[in-house]
Amino acid sequence: MKEINTKIERAYIIIPLLLLLLIAGCNKDPDYIPGLGIQGYRAPISKILLSPLAYDGATLAIEGFARDFAEEPVDGSDTSEDVTTTFKLTDLKGNYIIILLPGQWEIVDNDYLIVGGIYRKNGNELEAQQFEIVDFEKKDEKGRYKEIEKRDEW
Repeated sequence: MKEINTKIERAYIIIPLLLLLLIAGCNKDPDYIPGLGIQGYRAPISKILLSPLAYDGATLAIEGFARDFAEEPVDGSDTSEDVTTTFKLTDLKGNYIIILLPGQWEIVDNDYLIVGGIYRKNGNELEAQQFEIVDFEKKDEKGRYKEIEKRDEW
C-alpha cells in the first residue's frame, strides 16, 4: 500500500511539472529558418557536379549566389509575358548550375537564393519549381510573410 501511495505522490509532483514545461515551450514564437519550405534533397553544388549521374532527375534544393541573370522569351511565344528567367547559381568556389525559372522575377545578381527543382545532367540545369531569396538583414514580420506569399503564388 505504501508503494502505491508513493507512486501517487510522485505523480502529483511530476505531472504539473511536465505540464508547466510543455506550456512554457509552446508559448514562444518559432524562429524563421530560410528555405525550410523548399522541397528537395539538400546537396552542395560541388557534390552535384562531382557525380551528376547520381542526381539526374532528382528533386534537389541548392543554395548559392545568382550570377548572369537573364530573361529569355519562351520558344514560339509572341507575348512578352511568356519568358523564362535563367541565371547561374554559384557557390563560393565558383562552381555553378544553370537555373531555369518560368516567368519574370525580381532577382538581381549577387542575391543569395535557395532553389528547389529537378536537376538535369544534360546542360547542367535545374528546372526550378520553388525558390526563396535569403535576406541576411533583419526583416519585420510583414516583409517576411509577404515574400513567402509572393514565392508561393506562382
